[in-house]
Amino acid sequence: MVVVDPEKIEWQRVEQLPKGAWAKLLRLDEETGAVTVLSKFDKGFHEARHKHPCDCFITVLEGEGMVFDGKKVKKGMYFFTPAGVEHGPLNAPEGCVLLIHFYASPW
Repeated sequence: MVVVDPEKIEWQRVEQLPKGAWAKLLRLDEETGAVTVLSKFDKGFHEARHKHPCDCFITVLEGEGMVFDGKKVKKGMYFFTPAGVEHGPLNAPEGCVLLIHFYASPW
């Protein structure tokens, strides 16, 4: 069992993404590279279409007015993206917080 208090973890800049992307690493599986992160995107954040080499799921925890893959996004929505499937863009005019799990290293 893993129990993590995200309030005790500092937000870290995600260097692989455009400016305004932050993450708190909640869990890392050293063997597979799988990660679970809280991701925060600043007001006005934009991420272009992209893909990952692994499956991932996203749950929206906070945010209003976001558009992801051309769909309006609101708190509580869930997305699953299979490995290799292009997705995005993500536009977060008011910012957002997402829970993201990658089933292997996302890079």
